[in-house]
Amino acid sequence: MNLYNKLLGFLIKKGKKNKAKQVLNKAFFLISEKTGYSMAYILFKVFLKLNVFVEAKTVRVKRRSHIVPFSLGLKRRSYLIMKWLIKSIVENQKKINSSHKIAEEILCLINNSQSKAIKLRNLNNNLSLANRSNIHYRW
Repeated sequence: MNLYNKLLGFLIKKGKKNKAKQVLNKAFFLISEKTGYSMAYILFKVFLKLNVFVEAKTVRVKRRSHIVPFSLGLKRRSYLIMKWLIKSIVENQKKINSSHKIAEEILCLINNSQSKAIKLRNLNNNLSLANRSNIHYRW
């Protein structure tokens, strides 16, 4: 339920927790209707698909900027997962409900089709791999 609460926190706008909860529950209901999975299993699959262990950050050393890969803890990993998921939902320009957008994005993640969240994760991984020679700038 920790991932559910984090996702709910990202969806809350202007303190309207009940409305965000209704949108999220409707999205999970739509997903569980199509797949037959429980909400906990759906969140587990989303976590596994978007999980990363390294993040690329910009570090300034002697007036120069370097992109440096950093290892991540569990809290930061779950934050990045929710951030990428919400960013891909916000970028969706279709004229449908937000609950349908959430359901569509999560279904794309579960069904191994290309979603925008996976593209964001791959971008982070490629950036980290390309700049692994700058690892000595971490401290």
